Amino acid sequence: MLNFITKYLFNTNKNDSKHKHNKIFTCNDDITTKKEDYQIAICQDGKYAATFDKANFRIRILENTDHRPFKKADITQQTSNNLNTSNSDEIEKTIAHFKINDDFTINKFYNEDFVLPLFKINKNNGALSNNVMADNSNNSLNTEFKWSLDISNMQKQEDVNIILIAVSRISIDEDMKQITNNENIIQDYKKGYLKSQKYKILNNKTNDDKEIAIDIESEEIKREIKGIIYCLKLKEKGNKVDQEEEEEEIIEVTCHFHGVSGICNFINDDFDASENGDQLKSLRRFIILNFQGIYNFEFNDSFDFFNLTKRFDYPKRIRREFDNWHSGDCMKRLLSCIYGKYFLVTQYKNDVQSLEVYDLSKMELETTAKRVENKEKFVKQYNYDTFSVSRLQLCFTRGVKYIRLFYLENGLQVASRYFDEIETIYSLEFINSDEKLLIIGKGQEEGLKFVIWDLYDTGKVVSTMLPRIKNLDDCLARTSGNILQVDNEGKVRSVLKRIENESERKNMTKAEKLKTITHIEKFKGTKLNGVIDESHTIHFDKNIYSDFKPIVVEKEPWVLGDYERNSYCLYHNKHRTKTETLQLIVGRSTVQIWHQVQDDSKNKVELPNKGEPFLEYIWTNRIPVNQEREETKLHIGEFKHGSSDDRLNDFYLKVYWYEDVDCNKRVKVKEGNIKEKDKDDKLRKAGIKEVNNMKRCVKEIMRKDITEKFQAIRHACNALEHLNKRYKSKCLADNYNRVHKYEEIVTYVKHIIWRFVKHKPNDFMLLDVRYNFMKSLILGDSDHLIKYTLFGDGREQKEFEIRHIPRNILWPGEKFLRDDDLDLDRFDRKDDRPDDNEEIKPENNMELAIYHCKGRELKDTNIVAYFLEYYSRNATDCAGWMSTVSTAIPLLFKYNYDDYARKLFNKECFADQNHFSAQEPDEIIPTEYLERRNHNIKFRAFRPIVKLKSDKYEWCDGILNLFKLSFKHKIYKYFEDFDNDLGKSPLALRVVPLPAFTINDISKKKVANYDFKKIILNLLWIVFVPRSYKVRRNERNKLSPFSRMLLYEDNDNIYDNPATEAVINFRWQEARNFFFFDIISIVFSVTVMTIMLKNFHFSDGFGSVIEPNTELIVGISFSIFLLWIELILYLRLISSKENIRFILKFVLLRNPKNIKINETLYTGSAADTTSNKKFNITLQTDFDPTSKDDNPFASFPTAIEATYFWIGGNLSQRDEFDFWPIDLITLIASIFLVIILQNMLIAFMG
Repeated sequence: MLNFITKYLFNTNKNDSKHKHNKIFTCNDDITTKKEDYQIAICQDGKYAATFDKANFRIRILENTDHRPFKKADITQQTSNNLNTSNSDEIEKTIAHFKINDDFTINKFYNEDFVLPLFKINKNNGALSNNVMADNSNNSLNTEFKWSLDISNMQKQEDVNIILIAVSRISIDEDMKQITNNENIIQDYKKGYLKSQKYKILNNKTNDDKEIAIDIESEEIKREIKGIIYCLKLKEKGNKVDQEEEEEEIIEVTCHFHGVSGICNFINDDFDASENGDQLKSLRRFIILNFQGIYNFEFNDSFDFFNLTKRFDYPKRIRREFDNWHSGDCMKRLLSCIYGKYFLVTQYKNDVQSLEVYDLSKMELETTAKRVENKEKFVKQYNYDTFSVSRLQLCFTRGVKYIRLFYLENGLQVASRYFDEIETIYSLEFINSDEKLLIIGKGQEEGLKFVIWDLYDTGKVVSTMLPRIKNLDDCLARTSGNILQVDNEGKVRSVLKRIENESERKNMTKAEKLKTITHIEKFKGTKLNGVIDESHTIHFDKNIYSDFKPIVVEKEPWVLGDYERNSYCLYHNKHRTKTETLQLIVGRSTVQIWHQVQDDSKNKVELPNKGEPFLEYIWTNRIPVNQEREETKLHIGEFKHGSSDDRLNDFYLKVYWYEDVDCNKRVKVKEGNIKEKDKDDKLRKAGIKEVNNMKRCVKEIMRKDITEKFQAIRHACNALEHLNKRYKSKCLADNYNRVHKYEEIVTYVKHIIWRFVKHKPNDFMLLDVRYNFMKSLILGDSDHLIKYTLFGDGREQKEFEIRHIPRNILWPGEKFLRDDDLDLDRFDRKDDRPDDNEEIKPENNMELAIYHCKGRELKDTNIVAYFLEYYSRNATDCAGWMSTVSTAIPLLFKYNYDDYARKLFNKECFADQNHFSAQEPDEIIPTEYLERRNHNIKFRAFRPIVKLKSDKYEWCDGILNLFKLSFKHKIYKYFEDFDNDLGKSPLALRVVPLPAFTINDISKKKVANYDFKKIILNLLWIVFVPRSYKVRRNERNKLSPFSRMLLYEDNDNIYDNPATEAVINFRWQEARNFFFFDIISIVFSVTVMTIMLKNFHFSDGFGSVIEPNTELIVGISFSIFLLWIELILYLRLISSKENIRFILKFVLLRNPKNIKINETLYTGSAADTTSNKKFNITLQTDFDPTSKDDNPFASFPTAIEATYFWIGGNLSQRDEFDFWPIDLITLIASIFLVIILQNMLIAFMG
């Protein structure tokens, strides 16, 4: 409704004369009068950039031809993030180029292909200038002011594309400093709509055409203008328009002038996932930040107007810092707090480094991260804080060598790293779809040092040196994995492309190309009993390994029958008595590398695995169990090998296989169909192509996958899950030999994981955040490995390092569960176990652990106990550790593990939660609680204020504050202070460490574009039809965890703890008003009925009553009225509006096509008095059921009127319609309406 009123008021604005178009023709001539001084800005999605020559007042908009979009994890065929296929790092594609005056009006508009002349020095006269007046005037502006520039994302409309450019001229003394010496300067601002001016840009100017430019009205208004928003409307490519208009009109520009100066920032909504990557949603707001606060501008969908509505205050910490700022302006400090739509506030107190990240699109606190510092270490160097935010993580540094990564959802630290090669860090940016981190800083060499940290692939760090960039704040723009730089001549370059070109120049020596085995030798292996194994083919190069013998024969014990296997010799070396062999074996669904070291001169105890073969690497295709068979086996596409690194030959293996698209169905696949697909070249070249419900999957394995442990540990975790699914599906048939071989392989896989967890704990946690290793350990039933990962073995000498953090939000594009992950429950289920009435799909590791253990005895649910103990133990410092526990608590009650919940609520984290250790309690506890004595009160529950406060005043704020705070607070305070000499009780701040425990998942309806008719209809709907429930019975998963816990619990033990009491106390403050009417109606009706029954006797009823009690009669009437309202409200049990509408149409008889009508027939005779003749006459009623004159129920207003007159016995529906449901409805209506209302009338009359 507010949007409708706003648009209505705007459309009736009388300043339409301000919006008439001014004509400006494009030109190809101009001179440069001053030395260029450029500033650059990039939009939040990285597709467009803008440069601003602060000396000559020229703005240029470019399309980023090196744009690197985000690629989601589920896109198997990922193209390169770099869309620029050329080696050029320069961005040259110009969208618009124009020059402005000192009052921000447009002076000239250049053609897109126009190249500006560079500034030249005249040896005799200095600067080469043909306009001395303009040169002198601009010099004063450049010395007194700083500038801010920002550009928005492309906003797509129906027929045009819109780009917004904001320019602000900042006065340091007025806008970035606290004004104390001049009391006459008014620091207030003027709210309202901005003045605007429109330009129509034309080309092909003729002699008859004249440029029309309307200047700003007066010098006074010019002085008030401190910034501008240029709205450029571009024709969408391929749009068909008139030929004449297409030749002349190129672009339209609207200028919106404002009187607030500061740092400009266009704020977009959250990321929107799409098939080709994440795209930023539409523009949310435009803000300007200066010393006073954050100024908010609103606009309509077509950006025809901008409205300065309110000013938000900074968080208290940054406000105190600005108020006590003594060393210059706060602009540099503000710039260090801003990244895209995020605002960072830092504080160090009580040995705790606290980071608060605010989301400027919502103007509220997004997350709080903190780190307890070591008291024995002191920071000797300090630079400005620098941070960057990806889709999931926060990267922060104080500017000196040390970088920390935090998970944005819960504020927990993910990783940290110390960089010796960098002395000072200037900037951070996530690149390559957030897979890598770019650090820009100063090293010991001359120039800028660019360090790329590969976070999830190798963990390695690569450094590159580039020439020094002067003034990074103005000449460097970064966002969303895109970094651009502008030089002194106005040329824009891609920094990432420059780094790639520099790295390629250094690595001119390419690696040796792999070659296919030419001297290949094949032979069939032998089984353990010495018989030739026709299914096992051994490949090796006879020129290199003439005496190679396989060390393993068959390593997939879950395959019951015989199956095809191929083995390759990767390394075989026999030196004196020592023989070392590496064998790669390709089975039906796995690729394994086995390693054996034998030495006749040593004891077996001294050799690895006592001289027996052991698993070095394993990869599985993770095909569902119900699809693994001979027809879907692994096929070898190609195998190459290269030089040796003394331990392992370089190799390349390509395998492919086929899967059914619908993994829940087992479709019988014929071998002939597979061979036909093999003949399709497109399927061979593509990674995944779907044909006839079958998809072709391809995997490439190289030596780096084995030597670089990041990939090896990832594949090992997946293999552990893969193997356990086959064990649970009874593929081993409980055969002793097969089970023994299976346990042997699982032991080797667990050893690979254990070794990485022990020696690389930081890398394991980082990879766990990316690939969710803990989920694989849960599905692999690795209880002991989970325990070691969470708690260690208790023998570590140094401080235990965290290896796992909880999380609910996954990597963009990833799904928490695969199609067959929950099949383990189906494998374990017995035939007599009842099915679950509610479909449960776990969404995090804690829920998966409980679901995975359901149906087991309490002693067999160790992993549930491990996770609960681990999370609650660490939650004393930060409530984010319980983010998954809070959502999983309902499952503890659902599967009868409430004993865990009872013990959980008595943990230390609920009694001594130190979440706000870096803040003063007075900053969090509400003022009304601080001022009261708080005697005889155990606790008060409240929600901390996370939204930024604004100066926007609503008309109802004063009334609410009067009754809610002032009046109520004074009454409580008066009675507490009356005759009370005791002092105020001390307050202890505690936090219930259950994030989002009372927040539901009910999606809010999108705000529709209301018109007057829709508003009236909605009001009538609310008045006459009660609201239905937001959640149906089969949608309980949308309820909050707290509500679901109450539904599942079957005893009262859960309420016997302070945490639950605090939650109920907190929620009751909002819900109590909804129960007041129910309680009053019930209590009042029971009380009246009790009083009335005192005079009732079984012999004569109320015959003994001599004189009626007027007060009792009034009470009876009102109790009946309240119960009637309760009955009406119970109509909300009809959950859908369609059912209510159907009943209303049927009852109100709006369209009675199939209902029989009572045809009234009158017969008689008439006589003509003149002729004395008699006539027989028959009269029949002409009833139109669709007309409201005949059928009052055909129209809603007349139906209400007719229903009201039922009280008087006017039952028109019975007289006109012959249908038994109408008689039944009339009877029910008479009972509930006529009798009740008549009783009320009699009571009042008495």
